[in-house]
Amino acid sequence: MEPENDEGNIEYKLKLICKDKMRIEELISQMAYRLNEGSGECIYILGIQDNGELIGINDEDYKLSLENITHFAKTNDSVIINISKKEIDNEIDNEIKDKKYIYEILIREHLENKYIDIKVAVAGNVDSGKSSLIGVLINGKNDNGRGAARLSVFNYPHELKSGRTSSIAHHILGFDMDGKIVNYDNIHKLSWNEIVKNSSKIISFFDLAGHEKYLKTTILGLSSSIPDLCIITVGANMGITRMTKEHIFLCVMLNIPMAIVVTKIDICKNRQEVMSNTISDIKKILKLPGIRRMTYKINDTDDILLASKNKNNNSMVPLFFISNVTGEGISLIKTYLNFINKHKNNINNSGKNVEYHIDTIFFVTGVGTVVGGHLKYGTVKVGDKLYLGPYTKNNTYEPYVVKSIHCKRTLVNEVKSSCYACLCLKKVLRKNIRKGQVLLGELTPKLASLEFDADISILKSHSTTIKKGYEPVLHCSTIRQTAKITYINTKISSKKNETNDLILRTGDKANVHFKFRYRKEYLKIGNKILLAEGKIKIIGIVTKLY
Repeated sequence: MEPENDEGNIEYKLKLICKDKMRIEELISQMAYRLNEGSGECIYILGIQDNGELIGINDEDYKLSLENITHFAKTNDSVIINISKKEIDNEIDNEIKDKKYIYEILIREHLENKYIDIKVAVAGNVDSGKSSLIGVLINGKNDNGRGAARLSVFNYPHELKSGRTSSIAHHILGFDMDGKIVNYDNIHKLSWNEIVKNSSKIISFFDLAGHEKYLKTTILGLSSSIPDLCIITVGANMGITRMTKEHIFLCVMLNIPMAIVVTKIDICKNRQEVMSNTISDIKKILKLPGIRRMTYKINDTDDILLASKNKNNNSMVPLFFISNVTGEGISLIKTYLNFINKHKNNINNSGKNVEYHIDTIFFVTGVGTVVGGHLKYGTVKVGDKLYLGPYTKNNTYEPYVVKSIHCKRTLVNEVKSSCYACLCLKKVLRKNIRKGQVLLGELTPKLASLEFDADISILKSHSTTIKKGYEPVLHCSTIRQTAKITYINTKISSKKNETNDLILRTGDKANVHFKFRYRKEYLKIGNKILLAEGKIKIIGIVTKLY
């Protein structure tokens, strides 16, 4: 295996059979560091040296090592969730010595009133079974083949009538300290409050729209939340469609780890040719330049452990085969969700300056104006003073006090980074807030930019040529506004014999000066931007603010 990394939540150990007190104290501190790196989860691999060489250990050493690891975990308020065991070939001069094994041990923190929060976006083409999959996972009941499972996951009456998701719906799935689902017991389905109380790990689902008409809403859902994983559903009977390609492109562009779930396999039991075409299409699209990922079919728990460990390096895409009607393959998805860890961009952000991006505003009678959005950095407490802006009229930031905080429909006193929360602000009028605004802490720089430079790449341009004066819709986190190209600074053409005409076509790269059409926005250097206009796809990174 590759050598051990000093950062991250994976620790290699040949064996742990020491009895020296000082050394034990050091090992306890080491586990605390690994748990912190994995936001409450870490993996210990026994029988392997720090350089990655697989040696293996016998049963006796394993028992002593496990006793020590259990003691370290207990001291760190953690529990052992799963142990996987693999035998290694250990032949010397054709004589088989005593059997040796490699052990992988998953450890999870278990603290009162604290849980690991994992954000999972679910995307895919219309009618590929996204909402039904979430319904089956959170309710514990299979679909009846006519959409019964998805009825509990829609937000609006018109979605129930059409059967189409047109908004971003939020749902949660809780796991207890033993990795069992707490959403449902034998008697009734639990409320969100009860799920939060009983869980040590919570999966927050964002159900995104699949129809082309609602693509802007799907882009908002993926760009604003930075999910830890995106599940892309593909109907076994319909294969890869244009919208599936769009969703895969968004995940690659935003650097979001993804898993592909092939649904409706019960329909294709007698149509294996259709099924094999779908699988070959998936493999083909993931091997394209710019994506270059390997598909890995998930058959058992060992496969899941391998896929969850390699989730953040974006080289492997796990492939699940499920049926929401028969329930086949659902247990493997549940196990995978129990094992996955946080995205590296979402780890250890709670100590930074507060940055909260607003994506919904609503008025609650008797409470006041409430904003919903993603807390990207920092920690917010009740009574904190936060600065709302930039305002359209004078581009300033106004201070407001946080009256109450709700997270997962539960009233809390504080909320930490990398989760979705609703904040009630004192004495703020609903008409003064819009989507795309931010709430910033006292120390966070109060930026408001109308013009900026960005390095862009033209991924697709169809028959449109991109030049000075072009006005696409720009997406960046919760910002969605028309931006005009005022001039092109430099251009790197994809063609060798291209003249320097400052017209951009597919494959070209350039540094471009943009100007927002209507108002200033909160942008930072290094922010990723996406320009989507019909079939035109442009990605970029902000390099300079004015």
